[in-house]
Amino acid sequence: MDSHYPSLLAALSELLPAERIITDPALCLALGTDASFYRLLPKIVLRLKNTAEVINVLKLCSEHAIHCTFRAAGTSLSGQAISDSVLITLTDDWRAHTITEHGNIITLQPGVLGADANKYLAPYQRKIGPDPASINSCKIGGIAANNASGMCCGTAQNSYRTSLNALLDFSCPFEMLAHLMIGSEGTLGFINDISYHTVPDHPFKASCLLVYADIESTCLAVTELANTQVAAVELMDGRALRSIASHAGMPSFIKTLDLEAAALLIEVHGATPAELARNCAQAMATIESFTPQEQVPFTQDANLCANLWAMRKGMFPAVGAVREIGTTVVIEDVAFHVKHLAAAVRKLTALFERFGYHEAIIFGHALAGNLHFVSTQGFDDATERQRYGDFMAAVTQLVAVEYQGSLKAEHGTGRNMAPFVELEWGKDGYQLVQRIKTLFDPQGILNPGVIVNSDAQAHLKNLKPLPAADPLVDKCIECGFCEAVCPSRNLSLTPRQRIVLYRELQRREANNELIDDGLAQVFAYHGIDTCAATGLCELRCPVGINTGDLMRKLRTIRYQKFQPIARWTAQHFSGTTKAVALGLNTLSVSRKLLGAQAITRINGSLRSVSGNKVPMWFPELPAANAYRLATALTKQGTKTNKVVYFPSCASRTLGQSPQATDSRTLTEVTLSVLAKAGFQVIIPAGLNSLCCGIPYQSKGLFELAADKMQQLEENLWQASEQGRWPILMDTSPCAKLSQDSITKGLIIHEPVTFILEYAIERLHLTPVAETVMLHITCSSQRLGLSEKMLALAKLCATQVIVPEHISCCGFAGDKGFTLPELNASALATLKQQVPSGCTRGISNSRTCELGLSQHSGINYESILYLVDEAANSRDTL
Repeated sequence: MDSHYPSLLAALSELLPAERIITDPALCLALGTDASFYRLLPKIVLRLKNTAEVINVLKLCSEHAIHCTFRAAGTSLSGQAISDSVLITLTDDWRAHTITEHGNIITLQPGVLGADANKYLAPYQRKIGPDPASINSCKIGGIAANNASGMCCGTAQNSYRTSLNALLDFSCPFEMLAHLMIGSEGTLGFINDISYHTVPDHPFKASCLLVYADIESTCLAVTELANTQVAAVELMDGRALRSIASHAGMPSFIKTLDLEAAALLIEVHGATPAELARNCAQAMATIESFTPQEQVPFTQDANLCANLWAMRKGMFPAVGAVREIGTTVVIEDVAFHVKHLAAAVRKLTALFERFGYHEAIIFGHALAGNLHFVSTQGFDDATERQRYGDFMAAVTQLVAVEYQGSLKAEHGTGRNMAPFVELEWGKDGYQLVQRIKTLFDPQGILNPGVIVNSDAQAHLKNLKPLPAADPLVDKCIECGFCEAVCPSRNLSLTPRQRIVLYRELQRREANNELIDDGLAQVFAYHGIDTCAATGLCELRCPVGINTGDLMRKLRTIRYQKFQPIARWTAQHFSGTTKAVALGLNTLSVSRKLLGAQAITRINGSLRSVSGNKVPMWFPELPAANAYRLATALTKQGTKTNKVVYFPSCASRTLGQSPQATDSRTLTEVTLSVLAKAGFQVIIPAGLNSLCCGIPYQSKGLFELAADKMQQLEENLWQASEQGRWPILMDTSPCAKLSQDSITKGLIIHEPVTFILEYAIERLHLTPVAETVMLHITCSSQRLGLSEKMLALAKLCATQVIVPEHISCCGFAGDKGFTLPELNASALATLKQQVPSGCTRGISNSRTCELGLSQHSGINYESILYLVDEAANSRDTL
């Protein structure tokens, strides 16, 4: 470490708590990686929580002449969010927003997610102008600093235009300075907050897909559409279309197109149905002289429109998914005058062929003349680096010189285009950029090497390796889309960061590099142990990676020595659950005798002495479920109205929490709901020995998990009369795993889908006059039940609140007992979101509900409790 850093660290230690100053090399590697194909290793990573801290850190860096770089979500693609010195990141405290002028203005702190800004504006039928593909993950600070644009974002809807426009657009120095920050990529200062003029988010939208025989016809059609009221026009060349031809939901004709074909995906908006119809008709009339080969006419069908836009959004990851292991994905975006699009695309394609990028595709925001091109690239040897350097030299000549276009449209200049800024702006323009940089940052400490960079080879240095690690994660392009929903993001690592460290471990092993810097130890806790492995990352990942699958695989080694004990519990599952029940009842009696505070102290001491190997106790922990289910319940319902009820081992073992107003167990409540709906209930034989296998699967004990699932499948097959009757599982994780694993034709539901599909018309629901909190479990999200769960809750309660930024509770089966810090971190903001007077939360996973109750201050229970309270049997049954 440079001689200046110890004194800087000493000063920082007086300013910030130790946990927000990261110097461990392994953690700096993980936290310092962004979505680009560049890598620098920061010496210090800071997590700052307010403006005063930012000011003081900048003062200290200035005093010690040490470079610093700001990082928002790290989804930037061109190397502008990495550092080899001090990397400044933000805690979750930077999420404030204010809406004024009836939604026309929104003021945002830099930590607000782009999608959240639009959610806040939705009641006003407004949105922010920028619409980047990463809007669910990227933050306002990064959106503004990079002047991110997007698919449904015309040039008038960007945060601003280019920085130098500020010198012409304003006479007020303050306005000049403020607008120079847009697109400055952290080289001029920190964006503390920003106010946007919002744009209409019209309620009526329609999309169409038009395929033409060649790129010339396609681009000429774009020129005509530029004079209409279309909201977005996305261009896709033949290779781009071929890259997603086999994806689910794509029009069948995509597979038949040749490489000469090109397509336009068009979206039109309207404030009213009539306006929408007029705008659609105007667009089609404008291009009626262009005859499409194939088309999907304008449609308002939500599913079809979603499929069409999924086509466009899937193109970047489609290339990433098929790249050779060890190569990276390069995505660049340039802009031409719309009139030059056709010729420019032809010449750009010729450059792909000339330099051997045969897999490269072109797509982009055609109305702005903005083209993205995506290719794969290896950087392992000098020949490959030279090929890339020659290609970029040719591209920049084509764009900036031959066509007088822009080398960067919306992804930021970063390191990849910094050596070519003078080529685009000219000597005078570049000198002006340098002078502005000096005015803002005379010491040159802010994000050096970005935008202003005198090294003509900068784009070929500090290139990120992507070595083979495991087929489960080798497709990862380190985009960071997964991070916003990861429950361990503020405790240890995110999925992207786990993969970064695992790749480094595998690289070292492959190269026989025995470096004892603690990386393996860091990864054991921060990577393997604290991963909830619930799979939410897969929903956000553009190439469908579930990082939890890798962590469970690695746990197989970790838990290998416990195989005999685990196998015994699996073979004696009924006895195991009885032992757990005995422990719960013992703790319940002890609580009554000694009090909750005494039990908490005793448990804390035992955990401390045992190195946290003793499970954590907390006051919300219930006694055992004393209710006993018969193998068949025939006193209710009819012969043609049956359901197999499989209560999970968690709901069979855990009773209701002490704080609950309804003392009934979940098994009792479930039977009550089914009785009101007129169902005859069938309980599988040998119930107490049955388990879906989740407790074993989560620890990487896959064979035992499969054995338990097979046993369950056979019993359910018999109980359901070979699939004749539907099966209700009262917790969503068990239902999700069963649906994924069972091969026989069984109809399996968790509570929400069962109620909505089988019971809703048999019940009369009167909403309870109460505000309830709703937690949508990871398994429910993965089953696509978020909207259905919210809809059912709203049928049963007058007000339902889904808290922000609580995606996964982090309880993760039993981790709430063994790694309680994960649950606490994931739910750190929950309690403050519970409104005054609210006393109940609902979900559909018994273990999740324990953690939610512990950290919210209210009792969480199954949504079936709410349904039962709101429900009455219909007289006609």
